[in-house]
Amino acid sequence: MSLLRGLLFDNLGLKLVALLLAVLTYLNVYTDRPATMIVSFPIRVTDLPDSLSLSGPAPAAVQAELRGTAKQLIRLRVTEPPVKVSLAGVSAGHYERALGPQDLPLPTGVELQVDRMVSPRTLELQVDRRIRRTLPVAARIEGVPAGGTLWDGSYEIRPNQVTVIGPAAAVDELDSVRTETISVNGRRDTLLVSVEPGSLPDWCSTEPDRVEVRIPLELSLVRRYPVDVESPHGAESYHTSPARVTAIVTTSRRHPASGAAEIHAEWRADPPYSRRVGQRVAVRVRDRVPGLDARFEPDSVTLLPENP
Repeated sequence: MSLLRGLLFDNLGLKLVALLLAVLTYLNVYTDRPATMIVSFPIRVTDLPDSLSLSGPAPAAVQAELRGTAKQLIRLRVTEPPVKVSLAGVSAGHYERALGPQDLPLPTGVELQVDRMVSPRTLELQVDRRIRRTLPVAARIEGVPAGGTLWDGSYEIRPNQVTVIGPAAAVDELDSVRTETISVNGRRDTLLVSVEPGSLPDWCSTEPDRVEVRIPLELSLVRRYPVDVESPHGAESYHTSPARVTAIVTTSRRHPASGAAEIHAEWRADPPYSRRVGQRVAVRVRDRVPGLDARFEPDSVTLLPENP
């Protein structure tokens, strides 16, 4: 046992170095063998006049099947040199040109053979006028604040307008710019965030590239009081059981609800109402009051037949 342990662990560092050298030698010899590989070359457009812009979809890369040593091909795949396409002198419209092995940025002094062009074999681009438009900004907000916190749906954006720069066909279709989604889930304090405009068309950008959004969140005040369940228009002869429900009204602590008394409960159902007699129908707020959030307990009542 001690002999075996000595064979395994004596001069362990030296043995590990020897093993590493052996692996590196093997890899060096192995990657010097001939191989074929499909390599991607990113497409980079150059020399496009400032008055023009690309428009719509465009291929991101050119793929070609190359033959050479594995070492050369791996190095090329890692570095991904771009295919440069000059658009000097072009005008607005459709641009098309064939792509061939001569367009590939292969390193000099290295023996690499292009077996075939995979895709695309023809580069097609749409060129459009580059324009600028000033558009309003709207915030995209989702989520529910933490319990005891109220958001009345308002927000402030600074600046509230941005300049959109891009191809005329895309920019002309915009009527506003929406921000990336902002979440208020579980938040208790007023949010002040810097966000980018989201979901812009291809080749479009904005100045400035970020806006500041302020979302006011406030501690809430909850009040409870009984209200009569009223009938919708045209169904005044029906009544409900119970005839009254409890209104639970949430409003800001800084601005107590002076309009809380304006909350009216109304039962809702699809006509004909005679078919819903004896069944539960929903209770909803008749008219929303700004700054108030109201619900009812119970939130449904039993519909009773017409009064005699």
